[in-house]
Amino acid sequence: MRAPWLETAARRWRHGRLVGRHWEARSPVIRAALRAATPDSVLLAGNSHAEYIGTPDLGGRPSLNIAVGGSTAADCARHLAVLHGTVLDRADRRLPVRCAAAVLIIGTNDIMGWRRPEQARSADRFAAEVRRILGFLEAWSAQVFVAAVPPVGAWATGRDPAAVAVFSDRLAALCAERGHAFFDPFATFRAGTRGLAGSGLYRDGVHMADYTRLAAEIARLAVIDPTPSGPPAIRPAAPDPAAHLRVLRAAWVGRP
Repeated sequence: MRAPWLETAARRWRHGRLVGRHWEARSPVIRAALRAATPDSVLLAGNSHAEYIGTPDLGGRPSLNIAVGGSTAADCARHLAVLHGTVLDRADRRLPVRCAAAVLIIGTNDIMGWRRPEQARSADRFAAEVRRILGFLEAWSAQVFVAAVPPVGAWATGRDPAAVAVFSDRLAALCAERGHAFFDPFATFRAGTRGLAGSGLYRDGVHMADYTRLAAEIARLAVIDPTPSGPPAIRPAAPDPAAHLRVLRAAWVGRP
């Protein structure tokens, strides 16, 4: 039997490798999206919950999806740093234009049991990485909205439901500190306050069965001012999460 620290190191390496491969596959699309940013654009950043929303119209604004499924806060911060140093090659390191808003969904992969989310230092590391993320999103968008950590199904394995509220509280505190909006588009999926979900999840107990519904909640709750003029842009429908689950299933069940 391997020592616990060795097993944790192996899991961390496997997870990093899997997310790294997905980042490599996603990065050309993400770079193109950032270069096409407009003043009305909304950036969607974070993990698979953000990625699977796709690029819907959000209250009359087009969305640009720069999320990478499987990402922890550290992964997301690292990806944004790479984009900052490559895509944003102007002297001021900004997008061609400043976007109207950014929406961040993060935390689901930070509460895997083998990451020991119950320890205060794990929550501290999470908060530190989210601060890095917010630094980039603040520079790239006029408003930042940060979602609460999504609930998990009682039947799911590998994640700590008790950490959902703890990590969400850290996100809320960061938003209060930096003047951003903390909101909960997952409220209708929750069963009480213990981090567990009711109905509406995919069978893995982590992902939403209907990301169109989640996109509608984000559009309803993330009120962005001023309201843009002109008709809403036509955007593709949200992607089918089942296809992505086959790619990232190892990370999602806690065995990256």
